[in-house]
Amino acid sequence: MAHIFTDSGISALLTVFPQTASAQPTVLYVGLFASQTSGTVPSRTAQGGAVPASWVETPQFASARQVISGNQWGAPAINGNGVRVTGAQVTFPTATANGLSANGFFVATLVSSKAGDVPIAFANFDDLTMLTINSGDVVKVTPTMQLNISALS
Repeated sequence: MAHIFTDSGISALLTVFPQTASAQPTVLYVGLFASQTSGTVPSRTAQGGAVPASWVETPQFASARQVISGNQWGAPAINGNGVRVTGAQVTFPTATANGLSANGFFVATLVSSKAGDVPIAFANFDDLTMLTINSGDVVKVTPTMQLNISALS
């Protein structure tokens, strides 16, 4: 599975810890992205805002990001060569169109793409397949984020 924290996402994290220059957000939002491929994610320079750069949100769900509050994330745990945290499963509204696609999910700071929106992280689905969404389908996602630790040289 490909996954990445964006530069703006890491910057947002580092203003909370260790600086505590800004308050930790009480909620984040989970969305679906349609750009890239089933095995790739947007680059670390992907931007949010009113017109996101370098990625595309799955159209029907662009205004249906799902809330995940701070207390809906589990405790961080060692996993392989990093530390992982898993959030509560979120359910997107029933699809009303055919032929939509999603290559993974993202976690962002705002309910929709608008000024000030920061995409924190992107990840493909675990099975690395593109999700084809048709009318009547319900999409459920269990968001997971992991920071890997690498040796300093």
